[in-house]
Amino acid sequence: MPDVTDLKDLELILRTRSPLIAVETREESRAVDLFRRAAARAGQALYRWSAVDGLSRLDADAAPQRSLTEPERVLAHIRASRGGGGLYLLLDFHPYLEDPFTVRHLREIAQVEAGASLTLALIGPNMPVPDELRDVTARFTLRLPDLAALRGIIEEEAAAWGRQHQQRLQARAAVVDALARNLMGLTEADARRLARNAIHDDGALTETDLPALAEAKYRLLDRGSVLSFELETARMADVAGLTRLKAWLEMRRAVFLSETPPPGLDVPKGVLLLGVQGAGKSLAAKACAGAFGVPLLRLDFGTLYNKFYGETERNLREALATAGQMAPCVLWIDEIEKGLATDSEGGPSRRILGTLLTWMAERGSPV
Repeated sequence: MPDVTDLKDLELILRTRSPLIAVETREESRAVDLFRRAAARAGQALYRWSAVDGLSRLDADAAPQRSLTEPERVLAHIRASRGGGGLYLLLDFHPYLEDPFTVRHLREIAQVEAGASLTLALIGPNMPVPDELRDVTARFTLRLPDLAALRGIIEEEAAAWGRQHQQRLQARAAVVDALARNLMGLTEADARRLARNAIHDDGALTETDLPALAEAKYRLLDRGSVLSFELETARMADVAGLTRLKAWLEMRRAVFLSETPPPGLDVPKGVLLLGVQGAGKSLAAKACAGAFGVPLLRLDFGTLYNKFYGETERNLREALATAGQMAPCVLWIDEIEKGLATDSEGGPSRRILGTLLTWMAERGSPV
């Protein structure tokens, strides 16, 4: 299970006595629970700070110090009591890292406590580490649930529904596996919520739940990127001709959807559909997603370009990252010739071509 591995990784970081730990996560309660377990096993005092509640001790029955809601005051308090050691969890601390005084205060604490028993963990959904703190900060990332854990989440929610309604939930094993694959890339809390929605929607888990779940997942992952989620796919039977493409997809379907591809068989990298307007390229792209039974994302290369330097490449990287989190899925790159036209001076077209080719060669997710 991910939490077991996460706990081992966290304990290893704590044993190295890094003075600062940056934890970028939206699962605050899960992160706090991991630190609570690690602190208990190490016999360390554990403190929690937030701008609302101030400083409180989690491993002892003590009233919170609500006078320490300001970051400067709590850092001064920690620095003054450093002889006692301990593990301090500073929640949603990322906005204060833009203050030079706060950054300097953290750096001085880290320099004094390097190798000591005092550790500060900065926890938040977005935790950029300032340059001044990089050499004294360790990063800790919570693992996302794997396929086995996601199956367990679905089964737990199905069992909870059964207890509530005094009947067994109707679900086939193949549908549970498909739902678990579609939940890959989500946090445990998000995966549990989407699984619960699929179950309570109609009291069953069927193939009809897959499109709605895929769309809900996309809404969670979408960060305003240039990708669009295509609700309508197609069947290969709707496509006339293209017999070689159909045979190629059929042979690779099991490899694409398998959790671990058979030795010697690589996951297909992609297909280039070339033809005049109206030849059926768009329908064939939709049919690829329909044949694999996975979500379809559309990326129009014409929307990538931005007048500011570096923004075009960033748009592509964000789109590819979202596609990776949506995996397994089909990424339909439309009008690719508009984005890869040659540049006379080696402009953004060449850079995004390099980014795209590198991603296709190195990606590990089934896209």
